[in-house]
Amino acid sequence: MSRRVTGNAAPSPDQWLQLAVRALARSDRTTAQIERLLAAKGASPSQIRAAVRRLTTLRYLDDVAFAGRWADRRLTRMPMGRARLQEELLATGCPEHIVHATLRATYRKVSERDLARQVVTMAGRATSVQTFGRVARLLSQRGFDEDTIETVMGPLMREES
Repeated sequence: MSRRVTGNAAPSPDQWLQLAVRALARSDRTTAQIERLLAAKGASPSQIRAAVRRLTTLRYLDDVAFAGRWADRRLTRMPMGRARLQEELLATGCPEHIVHATLRATYRKVSERDLARQVVTMAGRATSVQTFGRVARLLSQRGFDEDTIETVMGPLMREES
């Protein structure tokens, strides 16, 4: 239910803060997401800045921590390559420099090839040229680069030959 904060009296800074805290209690969010939420509810730019500053001071908002948690959760639920993860993180509103740092840290912990192998395993053993093509397309859609796809698919294709 989307409600604009309205009424005769102007909303207090605490009301904007409470609105943002309720949103954060429901779901982890970026600074940009909270800014958009508050703007959509009618907060002025100065009210938004004040609420974001307070949330950041309280450590309720931390885009670096958000990006790390988000990347780890996404890769656990759906293994993907660097390109797809970058696209999804940018879509959350994380600043580009934070996204790039998160990608470096994330792919230091886990190999893209291992993630691609997980995708292949989840897709089932390839048994035909047509299935090889589907699996390769799936890997591409998941953001794996051509080198990784060739490295993972090559041994499977040699096994079938």
